[in-house]
Amino acid sequence: MAINTITQGRIIKGVAGKYVVKTDDGRVLKCFARGKLREGDIYVGDEVEVEVSSSECVIKSVLPRKSMLVRPYVSNIDGVVIVISPLPKPDFLLVDKLIISCLQQDIDSVICVNKCDMEGIDELYEAVKKEYAPVTTVLLTCAEDGRGVEELRQIISGRYYCLAGQSAVGKSSLVNALVGDKVMETGEIGEKSGRGRHTTRHVEIIEFTDGTKIADTCGFSRFEIPLFDPMYLAGYYIDFDKYRDNCRFRGCTHTVEECCGVKEAVELGEIPKERYERYLKLYEEFNHRWEKRYD
Repeated sequence: MAINTITQGRIIKGVAGKYVVKTDDGRVLKCFARGKLREGDIYVGDEVEVEVSSSECVIKSVLPRKSMLVRPYVSNIDGVVIVISPLPKPDFLLVDKLIISCLQQDIDSVICVNKCDMEGIDELYEAVKKEYAPVTTVLLTCAEDGRGVEELRQIISGRYYCLAGQSAVGKSSLVNALVGDKVMETGEIGEKSGRGRHTTRHVEIIEFTDGTKIADTCGFSRFEIPLFDPMYLAGYYIDFDKYRDNCRFRGCTHTVEECCGVKEAVELGEIPKERYERYLKLYEEFNHRWEKRYD
């Protein structure tokens, strides 16, 4: 009778309830989960225990995570590369939410303004720098001619990052440029819709020869941060920090209060109006969800 063994490893790919695990001793196992574990309980990047027998490999448990994103479904990452481009039109509320998720979990972020060979890229890059340079690193990148790729490679070197953003912003092309080979399929913008076509339909970790890991992910346009009390939301807008001391009221939410240092900074142009307006929109969304939390 064969003796089952237990080994540990990291999930490097997941498709339709089937997983590829790279074990600590270098083996690559095709696995599935059973018992209490469901498909939504397992993320790419998870450290897992696998029971190995002569006939199958079964994921028995998921070890504690140090970080996780619920969209894209990745875990134990060190940072997120948020990719935007002139087309499809950037969703900056999505960018804000991703940055908040990074700050909540003490993981790094970088924004890549990609496809720098496209019309309108310079205006977009300057606008993004104005809004986000006080918050995170902003790079101008182009997979086609390699601009900015080496700088991005240095940022992620030796670490585990995931790429996130809308479809057809060039995430897979950036992975190919970073690796130096075509390891991921790439897509394009639909002519009628102006939206990206999905080419990446699963999450997969690509490992470089120097140990760097990067997860290419499916494009997405909706992202919801797990609920928390909206009074804490402003704390994740770290570019507001230096203006808080000018608020009259302790615990100012920077929404309806008078004598608010943040609102004064917006009027003076020191905080971009567009970013503040997205904060108000997100605050209203969180406040509505918070009031309905017991419904």
